Amino acid sequence: MKLQERSYSTKILRPKPAIYREDDGSLIVVATSWGQPEHAQRAMDEVIKYVSSAKSDVEVTSPFEFLSCLSDEVNYVRTGMLIANDILYRGENKMEYFSGVELLALFQRGPQVAWAQVGCPSLFIQRRNQSLQPLSIGLDLSSELRGVGEVLPPLPAQLLGLDPTCYVQCGHTYVNEGDQLVLLASTSVATSLWSKDAESLELGSITTRMIQEDPESPFWLGIVDLGAD
Repeated sequence: MKLQERSYSTKILRPKPAIYREDDGSLIVVATSWGQPEHAQRAMDEVIKYVSSAKSDVEVTSPFEFLSCLSDEVNYVRTGMLIANDILYRGENKMEYFSGVELLALFQRGPQVAWAQVGCPSLFIQRRNQSLQPLSIGLDLSSELRGVGEVLPPLPAQLLGLDPTCYVQCGHTYVNEGDQLVLLASTSVATSLWSKDAESLELGSITTRMIQEDPESPFWLGIVDLGAD
């Protein structure tokens, strides 16, 4: 997997995520801190450490059970997130909230891409010769309060590390060479993403159209080319 990303800010700021990509492209983690920046890195490190050990067949222990309804790869990223949530809650937020983290992990093994997500960015897939399809959505609560023509600061709906338990959206999909994943952290989904002329999504042109469509709304956009080194 190869990631291209672009962050767009206005007078309203959206925190820029920290990003990790494994050298072989098999693992991508996107972490956005709402509070202390180092907490995003801490959460990301826990996911990386667990997934790296699990995929290498190293015997790892976890207080969280594997779910039989999920593939091994989905369980890896899900468990990594639950461990990160536990460490952030117990180490930083148990007595007083200091920060929460939005987190997305993508793990590719062969033709399967597994994901686990808390909050934004949302995850979409662009298959060759097909229209864009949503896989997992991260909500922004400011969209519930926004009036016509009004632009509000982003307000995350779900954050890692604020509670002993954590709701993790997770799943997997099968992909082919040339498919693309779209990662979007934004108050709303721009229509530019749903209507395209080219066979594949191009970061620069999509970003330009999104800014033209809503120049006052900040966003972060990532495009992952699948099958690329």
